Amino acid sequence: MEKTGESYQQALRHVRAQEERAASEPATSRTPDKVVRSRTVADTAFSIAAVRAEEGRRPEGERLFVDPYADAFAAAGAHAAESTQRFLDLPFFRDGVRLRTKFIDDCVRDGMTAGLDQVVLLGAGFDARGLRMAEIEARRATVFEVDTPEQLARKRHVLTAAGVKLPARVVYVPFDFDTPDLESELAGALEVAGFRPGAGAMFVWEGVIGYVDDTAIDQSLRLMATAGGPRSRVAFTFADEAHLGTEDMAVRTKRCGFGSLESLAGDALWRKYLPGDPPPTAWVMKVGLAIV
Repeated sequence: MEKTGESYQQALRHVRAQEERAASEPATSRTPDKVVRSRTVADTAFSIAAVRAEEGRRPEGERLFVDPYADAFAAAGAHAAESTQRFLDLPFFRDGVRLRTKFIDDCVRDGMTAGLDQVVLLGAGFDARGLRMAEIEARRATVFEVDTPEQLARKRHVLTAAGVKLPARVVYVPFDFDTPDLESELAGALEVAGFRPGAGAMFVWEGVIGYVDDTAIDQSLRLMATAGGPRSRVAFTFADEAHLGTEDMAVRTKRCGFGSLESLAGDALWRKYLPGDPPPTAWVMKVGLAIV
């Protein structure tokens, strides 16, 4: 099982089953079904925060990154301990999060060096790049964090409790990803928040594709290519196409408006950033950098 990556997909299906059960429960005026559903999926963000918190406790020479905010987010996830541990116990999960975080950090740095001054975190979760990356601050880039109203409120609560004040350059963009016209409505929500269409942007789309359908994937890619415009790029994670039975990602990104795609599987990422040989499950995870 571990050699095929089946265990990760089983864990993902378990989370989705929880979501479906929550959606089938009678909604009340205080807890509508969308809120229950979004909380269930958002709880998986605590496992990511736990891995990022662990990274800061590694010896300095072994760290791939430092996220000083991850401890606060991980500590806030006591209610989701069971689902968090389920992911942490999966083969390659911890190293996969470490490697993808490092890769995307490098992509963001390159984007800032290339002159981009807008960063959009789609499905921001507990991503703290807008607070922790010196390159974003030095570039005076605006960071637009897009997620559900419930998740952004939870994120703000954790940061406030930790004594962290959001700088003006970090802008929250509450958005309902269930909307059927995601492409145009998200473009509008970003523009209202101060996003400059066509001025170029660095998009981060981490850990999202596994939770959305093909229509939402296409709409999101088209939104990034058209709203961002020339020079825009997106760093994202996805799973092996052969395992998932989906369209080749190079074909899909090109069809949606991107001119090039660099992709690396988890085993290649391991060899890029870590010593020794990667575990046999590493190939299942992939990261990509697509540029308009």
